[in-house]
Amino acid sequence: MTEMTHAEMVDELFDIYDTNEDGVISRGEFVGLIECLLQEKGVHVSSDIFKTFDTNHDGVISKSELLVLVDDMLI
Repeated sequence: MTEMTHAEMVDELFDIYDTNEDGVISRGEFVGLIECLLQEKGVHVSSDIFKTFDTNHDGVISKSELLVLVDDMLI
């Protein structure tokens, strides 16, 4: 079995957590994603992380922003 690249992981996460399939991760979708990645529940934690990685401050997380988050978490 081969290991997934970070980009492949981001594609997979988007398939799972972009539940309305609009191509971005909303704040509501992000809570579930962060609970999965960090095994930690709570809107406060996900809200802080969301603000950090929503680098263009448009209120959603793009694939490129999620890739940065995944890269930071896996280092």
